[in-house]
Amino acid sequence: MHANASLDDITAFLDDLLEAPRYAASEPDANGLLYRAGPGVTKIAVAVNTSITAIVGAAKAGAQLLVVHHPPWAEVDRSLRNEKLRALEGAGVSLYAAHASLDCAPKVGNGWALAALLGVRIDATFGEFHGGQAGVAGSCDGTYAELIARASKELRVQVEAYQHAAAFGRVAIVTGAGGNTGDVEEAHALGCDTYITGEGSIFTRLFAKETAMNLVFGTHQATEAPGIKALGQRLSDEAQIPWEFIDESSDVF
Repeated sequence: MHANASLDDITAFLDDLLEAPRYAASEPDANGLLYRAGPGVTKIAVAVNTSITAIVGAAKAGAQLLVVHHPPWAEVDRSLRNEKLRALEGAGVSLYAAHASLDCAPKVGNGWALAALLGVRIDATFGEFHGGQAGVAGSCDGTYAELIARASKELRVQVEAYQHAAAFGRVAIVTGAGGNTGDVEEAHALGCDTYITGEGSIFTRLFAKETAMNLVFGTHQATEAPGIKALGQRLSDEAQIPWEFIDESSDVF
């Protein structure tokens, strides 16, 4: 690849790196190239969501390709899905989505990126998701309070934290909507005392309390931003073209 990279080459690289065809079998509208605007790419934009903010931001940044974690799902975006596809067409921006493929990608996935940011040394994976594993687990130095301070600083949000465990040192991570109690139970079985995710429910909170697990919610958006940023850097290094993260944080609550 070179300064005016081929969209086909970029797509092939991402498909191979993330094993996108494997995940497209169960999530056909969420992994891979979803919209093609043109053959060449001189700049890449990345964002967590296929939001209007991200599409407009990509166009303003001069990008011809927007790589996202969350695609414009018909069941989620409803009538906005077609509006977003029209916006991509009007902006001349292609769209590549990496949902389960980025959640589960070994070494480069969402959990791996967040673990690196928080100082968690991964030695295990868990949490079956579309045929892969979205959870990571490993050791972490320091205290629980230090982890909370670091997470709030690095994620740029005040994390929601509950301390239930007597000891600290082994952390499990499932980014985004990882509050499924089955995943928390699996992390507990791996010997983890702390569980980090983006968001959960009353049942997540109750289960963590009753199993004596520390629980941290860092918001869906903030816990998944590191993964798409890391992917943007990886892709930029490969294609030898610049990239830019479109920050939607002011729009997501």
